[in-house]
Amino acid sequence: MPLHLVTYGIDKTTGAPRYIEDVPSGLACNCVCPKCGFALEAHKGEVQRHHFQHHSVAECKGAFESQLHLLSKAIIEEQKTLALPPYLGRYCFYPQQQQTFTEVVKECAQGDLQPDCLCKYRDEQGNEQTLWVEILYSHAVDEEKAKKIRERKIACVEIDVSQLFKDADVVDKDTLTVFLLNSPDNRHWINNPRINEADEQGQAAADEIRKLGRVADFLKQNSDDEARIWLFQSVTYCLFSTGYRLSQADYNSMFLFVKERQSDYGSLASIMQRRYVSAVQMLLCHLVVTKLRNSNQKVKFVTDFSFNRNGIIQQLSQWVNEVVSMGAAQYRQQRTMTVRRSRYRGGRRF
Repeated sequence: MPLHLVTYGIDKTTGAPRYIEDVPSGLACNCVCPKCGFALEAHKGEVQRHHFQHHSVAECKGAFESQLHLLSKAIIEEQKTLALPPYLGRYCFYPQQQQTFTEVVKECAQGDLQPDCLCKYRDEQGNEQTLWVEILYSHAVDEEKAKKIRERKIACVEIDVSQLFKDADVVDKDTLTVFLLNSPDNRHWINNPRINEADEQGQAAADEIRKLGRVADFLKQNSDDEARIWLFQSVTYCLFSTGYRLSQADYNSMFLFVKERQSDYGSLASIMQRRYVSAVQMLLCHLVVTKLRNSNQKVKFVTDFSFNRNGIIQQLSQWVNEVVSMGAAQYRQQRTMTVRRSRYRGGRRF
């Protein structure tokens, strides 16, 4: 393992991180250790790599970790954006995303808890939301703190930076910045209240559909609104992962809608495109539930097609052809009169 050097200190005056190359040599650097707070000297000779050393005390064991922790928080505060990891709830999926913040506050005490970064942003409806960010090097969020976060319904993500410079002797800010801002890897949700809410609402809506039917009506309502797609995904998974099958009326309505618009998808309005993709999801899930015998295969297929709208859009032609070809066989089994009736009612109404 390489010798880890401290190349970032804390400016005594401003409290901001200072890079070794941006300060004068010796005590004139005006920096203290990010771990213990004692004075640092900037060593900028001709032989060794430039680095900080403690002036009058022994070197801190945790100084390298502390500078990485310090710099991570400073980057998030400065850039006000972060790559968030995906989150799989019981019935729904929250995909990875790039979140932009309106404000970031470091080490802001919240009662008896203190997140590394408290980040504020606006959701799809314009409401202010808060996200806590915890930086992990050697000490993860313990169960007691995690329990309090869940009980208080706080959104919190933990980012593990411990492996990023494992084989390096210094911290590279550019590498750290790219990792924090652009990569969803090595991070996980301590709690995500939005997913918990989606699980509850998705389960309730799925139960209602099982009782009353009319999936097509539900799909129409929740596909038209981009902000409610997460609820549609949750309900789709709730229904089909437990073996639900579309009623013949719903199946006919969606099948005709997809078939009749297959060739002009690109020219459809955005609302119609969302409804079209949603119908493809439902049809595929229905068809696989009715055709696959292996229950594990069914659940995997339903999971993939319920939670991967982007994948469906990217491979739309291939999958729609599959829907139409698989669906046609089932569709032809009906009597001619039923087909004509459903074409008029289902195609028009959906």
